[in-house]
Amino acid sequence: MLSINGHNRRLCDGFTRRDMLQIGGLGALGVALPDVLRRQAAAQEAPASTARATPGKAQACILIYLFGGPSQIDTFDMKPDAASDFRGEFKPIDTVTPGVRICEHLPLLAQQTDKFAIVRSMHHLHPRHGYGLYYMFTGREHARPDLDAQPAPDDYPSLGAMVARARGPRAEFPPSVTLPRWNRFLDLPAEYAGEVGGFLGKTFDPWLVKADKSGQQFAVSGIELPGGMTLDRLSARRSLLKEFNGQLGRLADCEQLDQLDALYRQAFSIVASPKARQAFDLESEPTTLRDRYGREPFGQGLLLSRRLVEAGATLVTVNWHDDGRDVKSPFWDTHRDNFATLKNTLLPPFDRALSALLADLSQRGMLDSTLVVVMGEFGRTPRVGRIVMNSATNASGRDHWPFAYSVLLAGGGVRGGQVYGRSDEIAGFVADRGVTPPDLVATVLWSLGIDPAQRIVDRQGRPQLLATGRPVVELT
Repeated sequence: MLSINGHNRRLCDGFTRRDMLQIGGLGALGVALPDVLRRQAAAQEAPASTARATPGKAQACILIYLFGGPSQIDTFDMKPDAASDFRGEFKPIDTVTPGVRICEHLPLLAQQTDKFAIVRSMHHLHPRHGYGLYYMFTGREHARPDLDAQPAPDDYPSLGAMVARARGPRAEFPPSVTLPRWNRFLDLPAEYAGEVGGFLGKTFDPWLVKADKSGQQFAVSGIELPGGMTLDRLSARRSLLKEFNGQLGRLADCEQLDQLDALYRQAFSIVASPKARQAFDLESEPTTLRDRYGREPFGQGLLLSRRLVEAGATLVTVNWHDDGRDVKSPFWDTHRDNFATLKNTLLPPFDRALSALLADLSQRGMLDSTLVVVMGEFGRTPRVGRIVMNSATNASGRDHWPFAYSVLLAGGGVRGGQVYGRSDEIAGFVADRGVTPPDLVATVLWSLGIDPAQRIVDRQGRPQLLATGRPVVELT
């Protein structure tokens, strides 16, 4: 992380003075800002996707977020022919898909590449965590340039909120769930903007499902029945509360009361539904399956995501758990010890859990109807040890890099065993078929049968599109 204090003034091209200074650091890589813009424009000259008349038919989506920004060149877009200070320490291995190679420390996923697509041409221009996270979750550029902006009522809604607004609940279960935490760094007072309802209101906030300290159990806090309370008594109290809120509503038109009533209805649906309550009971799963996912919080979170989709959730976001590591290089933000951290701490649980999820969904006949998306806010610098954004980056680390990075998509109609887009010889810039965060958001919505051009209204009464990007229909 990097926090630079001071006022920002936005220039005529949309960049702030801070942006210009930070992007100016690319000169250390021999790249000037005009080169960045020219290369990205060239990548976008590829034939654009054309949305089909009939959207996708996925019933649910599991969105996996690797907070911090995973390294593309050390995972799914390796460059073994590049110079050593670019390609790094890892070697690529063959996969079950001829011609597709990924990192040697992802051996289980190498046996599952027939189930997912690798997009190697994700890109944007903002090498900052808060900005990139907001952009990836909402498909909109951040209206506030503050590096560590907290959620605000005028924010654009997250994907989870968009899905909740457009689709509503599939069953008695809330349509959008996030676990096991909102994304934030350990030394920040609050989570980043971009994961909640924004101007749609709290009614469309995803439900936050927290994990216990071991990461082995999960629960929605605040909805447990107190001792002695039965469902009949709870229902009676709910009726009384509904009547009381109705009386208040006649006295004043209050948006907060409406939102509160909707939240109570959702909470009641979880408490009252045996199916919803049972979804959180991981103990009912076979021990062998829990072990296959991995007993780390990430693995158990992915197992729970499958159960929540079965219970009726439409979009489940699984954020990387609070691993408690050094604040200078936490989560996937590998400014230091990039290779050792990936090899020993990050890639093994990721490989185990994601491969187990894909196999589990496939064996249960759920993969065709469940879209799985794996993403971060950006990638890492092609050259090891080069500082672009954060002076905490040392000779063993990689800094932030949004100009080319990778995401994975599986299920929900996505054709597995393919690579979409291409980066250059050092995984530094997009060379073909670029994909932006707005395109990815539009793709998720389209796959769920939601028209990205659907209109919603912000707090100022202005009509807005759900998404401004173009669905990448070639993935299907």
